[in-house]
Amino acid sequence: MRCFALCRDRRRRSGRARPIAACAAVGVLAGLLTQLGAPAGAAVGPGADDTVLTYGRAGFYGSTSGRTLNEPIVGMAATVDDRGYWLVARDGGVFSFGSARFYGSTGGIRLNEPIVGMAATANGRVYWLVARDGGVFSFGSARFYGSTGGMRLNSPILGMVPTPDGRGYWLMAGDGGVFTFGSARFYGSTGNIRLNQPVVGMAAAPDGSGYWLVAKDGGVFSFGGAGFFGSTGGIRLDKPVVGLAATPSGHGYWMAAEDGGIFAFGDAHFRGSAFGKLGLDRRVVQITALRRGQGYRMLSLPIPLDVVRLESGASGPEVVALQNRLMSLGYWVGSASGFYGLLTQQAVTAFQKVEGLPRTGSVDVGTQAKMRDAVRPLPRTTTGYVIEVDKARQVILVARNGRTEWIINTSTGTERSYTFEGRTYMADTPVGSFHVSSQVDGVREGPLGSLYRPKYFHPDGIAFHGYSSVPAYPASHGCVRMTYAAIDWVWAANIIPMGTAVLVY
Repeated sequence: MRCFALCRDRRRRSGRARPIAACAAVGVLAGLLTQLGAPAGAAVGPGADDTVLTYGRAGFYGSTSGRTLNEPIVGMAATVDDRGYWLVARDGGVFSFGSARFYGSTGGIRLNEPIVGMAATANGRVYWLVARDGGVFSFGSARFYGSTGGMRLNSPILGMVPTPDGRGYWLMAGDGGVFTFGSARFYGSTGNIRLNQPVVGMAAAPDGSGYWLVAKDGGVFSFGGAGFFGSTGGIRLDKPVVGLAATPSGHGYWMAAEDGGIFAFGDAHFRGSAFGKLGLDRRVVQITALRRGQGYRMLSLPIPLDVVRLESGASGPEVVALQNRLMSLGYWVGSASGFYGLLTQQAVTAFQKVEGLPRTGSVDVGTQAKMRDAVRPLPRTTTGYVIEVDKARQVILVARNGRTEWIINTSTGTERSYTFEGRTYMADTPVGSFHVSSQVDGVREGPLGSLYRPKYFHPDGIAFHGYSSVPAYPASHGCVRMTYAAIDWVWAANIIPMGTAVLVY
C-alpha cells in the first residue's frame, strides 16, 4: 500500500540545514503478514535461507547459516556484477559467496575494537573492513586512505561507504558525523544537529555528488547532490529502521526496518519484504541493492538470547505472527488482534504443555524454536466428534474423525482430598467415556462455588465451565475449567452441543 507522510526531516545544502515544508513522502510500506498456517522464516527466492534474504532479481549464493562461527556476522557487501557478496564477522573474518573472491581478513589479528562493517569498490577487486573506532583495514588492490582509529569520537563508527571511483570512502558515526578519506568529499553531516533518533545508515549518490543518512525512526537527511524523496520520520513504526540503499539512478532509495519491512521512495520499486515472516529470534540489520536496481538483499541475524521474549502486554506484528502461528496449529487464541493478552497467554501455555516445555505463558527462545517445527497434535480418538480431556497435559482437544480441530487450555481436578461440610472428598476428574447430558446458559451456583455456563458430562456434577483462574496446573475440584472467553466461544460456535461424546484420560 502507498503511504503519504508529512515529513519533518531536514536536508542540508552547503553545510546549512533547512526544514522541508510539507513535502509529500510517497513510499511503499512492506507489510503483509505471513499467511495463516505458514511457519516462521523469511527465506525467499531459490535456495535463500534465514541469513541472506533475497528479493527481485537478487540471487542467493550461500551464507554462514548453520555454521559455527568464532564471532557473529555483522555486515555484508555486494559484488559489482550482482552475482556474489561477502559477509564479515565481528572479528573481521570474511566469507565470500558467488562471484565474490576472498582477498584476506582480520580473523587472525587482535583488534582494538570489533569490526562493524565492510565496503567493496566497483571493480570487485577491493574491499575494506572498518572497526567501531574507525580503524580501516584494506584488502586486495584496495588502498588505505586514512581512518579515525587515533581520533577521539563523540559516537562510535557504524559503517563505511566507498566512493564510486574506488579511491576513497566515507565513515559514518552514530551521531551522523561523517569522515571523508581519499576522493570522498564532505557535503555535510548531522553531527551538530539534535536528532530525535540516532543515525543508523548511509548511502552515496551513484555519481559521488552527495549522500544520504537515515535515522532509526526513518528520518532521511540528504547532502550535496543527493535528492530527498521521502521518509518515515512522521510515521509510527513497529520496529526501527536499520539501513538505506540507493537506486542506480540516484532518484530513489529503499529503507529496511528491523522486522524486515521495506519502505520504497522515488524510483525505488517494492520487490517484497520479510515483515511478519522473521522468527522472534532474528532481526534485519542491513540492506544492499543490486547495482542494476532490480532487487535487493537483506542481512538477517540472530537476536541475543536475553533479548528474545514475548509476554503479556506486548503488541505489534510479532504478536500477530505468533497468534497466526498458534491458530494454524489449532490453539484457540480468539483472533490475531496483535495484542498479547490473556487469550494469547492461555494459548501459549497450552502449546507449552503439549510440547513439554516450561509452562510460563511467555514466548522465549525455546518456545519460539519449538513453534517453528511444531505440528498439530493428534487426538487419541480416530472416529467421530469427540471432546478429549488430556489430564496429563492439561488441555482440551476438539477432535473430529482423528484430527484435532482446536486445543484449549484447561485446569482439571487436583487429584487431592479436600474437606467440605465435615466430609472428605477427592478433587478428581474421573477418566472414561461420557456424554454432555445437561447445561446451563448462565451462572450456576454450586456448593463449591459459581460455575459459568457449565456443560455437564458426569453424574457427580462435573462440567466444562468458565472460571476466572485457569492456571498451568490442576487446580479445580474436578471440573474442567476454561477462561470465560473460551466458554463463551464454545457456546457461540456450538463446539460442545448436547450429547457430545467426551473422553477423559
